[in-house]
Amino acid sequence: MPKYLTVFLLLIFISCHTSDKRGDYSMQSPFIITDNLRTIPVQIEKEDYFHHLDDYLYATSYVKLASDPLLAEIKDIHIQNDRIYIWDRMNRIVCYDMQGNVIFQIDSKGNGPGEYSGINAFALNPDRSEIVVYDNLSVSLLYFSMENGKYLRSSKFRKPNPTEIAFSDHVFFYNNRYHINYANDSLLHYSLLVSADGLKMDKRYFPHNKVEVDYIFSPSYRTFYNNDTRLYYCRNFDNVVYQLGKDTIRARYKIELPNPLPFTKIEQKMNEIELIRSDFTFGISNVYECDDLLHFCFNKSGFIMTALYDLAKDKQLCCVKVLQDAPTEDVPVASMINGVYKGQFYSVLTPARIEYMLNTYPGTYPKAFEQYNSDSDNPVIGFYQVK
Repeated sequence: MPKYLTVFLLLIFISCHTSDKRGDYSMQSPFIITDNLRTIPVQIEKEDYFHHLDDYLYATSYVKLASDPLLAEIKDIHIQNDRIYIWDRMNRIVCYDMQGNVIFQIDSKGNGPGEYSGINAFALNPDRSEIVVYDNLSVSLLYFSMENGKYLRSSKFRKPNPTEIAFSDHVFFYNNRYHINYANDSLLHYSLLVSADGLKMDKRYFPHNKVEVDYIFSPSYRTFYNNDTRLYYCRNFDNVVYQLGKDTIRARYKIELPNPLPFTKIEQKMNEIELIRSDFTFGISNVYECDDLLHFCFNKSGFIMTALYDLAKDKQLCCVKVLQDAPTEDVPVASMINGVYKGQFYSVLTPARIEYMLNTYPGTYPKAFEQYNSDSDNPVIGFYQVK
């Protein structure tokens, strides 16, 4: 399989293990619960592929997204109330039903009322049935209806300058990677900010470390992971997964990667390409849990490694480069997990992935893949139940 170098440029600084120089911030806040923090040991396997995915999952459905509009790249996806909301790289949000039909799209790039310069992050607020869009250039939050995409209102949002927004437990969470635009406002020099109304910051966690802030590469916009009603967070330069709540944060999992990136490499501002190609492990991402099965990814040697861990048996099931190679009857097509909805994992299957599977392993596939054209068709969303 080819190396996923372009993907790494997006994932590169999601998180990694560091030394004690950084400090254990989880022990410094009464709002962070560390009881029952569970250690997940990781061992990289010699095999590149995991051929036994059908021992643990089976496909329940595939949703082929309508081909018009043709998506350029899915930057983020949320599923809420049987609707699929997709942020496309073309600065639009497209809403689909669970059959893949387009319900509406928000394509409002411009300088007028209800328009944005670009989408830098978005979240869903089901409490108010609103889609919240963050526009960095206009320093604004814009609100659209989750029902029909209609523009509702906008608010100025000069600080902070988040790289990602999430909504859970009736509050907003902001991943606040840098503070270069508000160097003198020390109350915002934290990685995680919490806001009840989306505008005023009410709580703050994880003080910025100068070494990390000065190590400027484009961070991933994904540090929040929706797990049905739970929201997980794995910040930059960390290997602890936190469950976020309105009033408390719970440290759930400490993922012990082999040969973790030393903090000294961050201090030395290690060259990006060298880091990608190195044997160091870093960048924990795609942390999703369903029915005692934990899924997560990380980076090593120019590859995205995927791990599955059985929480009930306290046992690693796999840690490989490719989660599935040859398709099976139970799991015809799969990829890394991208979320959890209604007790099922779901995965975004790109046209390139689908084309590879259909051409490499011809056979009988579900209806969603019949006469599939990777040049003119959109991705397919696969849903998988844990056995």
